[in-house]
Amino acid sequence: MPELPEVETIRRDLHKHLVGDKIEKVTLRRADIVCGDPQDFLAAVGGKRVLGTDRRGKAMWLSLEGDIAVGVHLRMTGRLLVVQNNDELPPHTHMLAEFSSGRRLIYVDPRRFGRLELLHLGRLDESVILRNIGLDALSEALSAEELLAAALAHSVGIKQFLLDQSHLAGIGNIYASEILYRVGLHPATPANRVTAKEMQTIVDVTREVLQEAIDACGTTLGDSQYQTGLGQSGGYQRCLWVYGKAGQNCPVPGCVGVIRRRKIAQRSTYFCPVCQARGQRRRGKRQARPE
Repeated sequence: MPELPEVETIRRDLHKHLVGDKIEKVTLRRADIVCGDPQDFLAAVGGKRVLGTDRRGKAMWLSLEGDIAVGVHLRMTGRLLVVQNNDELPPHTHMLAEFSSGRRLIYVDPRRFGRLELLHLGRLDESVILRNIGLDALSEALSAEELLAAALAHSVGIKQFLLDQSHLAGIGNIYASEILYRVGLHPATPANRVTAKEMQTIVDVTREVLQEAIDACGTTLGDSQYQTGLGQSGGYQRCLWVYGKAGQNCPVPGCVGVIRRRKIAQRSTYFCPVCQARGQRRRGKRQARPE
């Protein structure tokens, strides 16, 4: 947390309020949040104008003059907030960028797992925060055929496969549970036993769920640090079907299942044992038939 919908929501807020604005001054309260030399970071971004924003998976960046960018990976508890000059800074504010408009962009992170990085837009493949990241989960280039080919080499559960950012970038624990519930596939189904038809459904449902979550400005749970770029809560938690619903009846009309919680790869996984019974007993090599 945050996952793709939350990062995309923040990116859109920053794009709306900061593009065209000029960074007058950057203050680092903790130098260890920066990948690379903090002094190089400060020297490069000060005085630059924001030209645009972009994102890949859970990482995002602000493109600046000079073919450089400020890259951000929020990890577990990081937040990027646009505030005004006279707003009180929250605890754990580790970076403060002051803009010519009077706005401030602050980076807040209680656990300090997140990172900032000076990116060179012509050499994004050298970036630390973008290293080993696969195709964005909303990329038009994403195909079920390529994802199925990647899954053939992995016998881990399909949920664990989807969480591996080197295969597909942007899906985290919340949305993996929601996606597989809608697909009707058990989260422990071996990735190399998922059929071509099931993988196509996973790709289609992934786009559907993530876009719905973006439209709702992401998911803010009770213990979540996530806020939009303007400090507001998301709304998709009201649309969740299974995540955090252990012990509740399955919401599908007529289903007699009760939502279960199970640890898979050290992560809490929520599923309906009735609606998602398919796939859990598959073993061995994937069958040749595509259906």
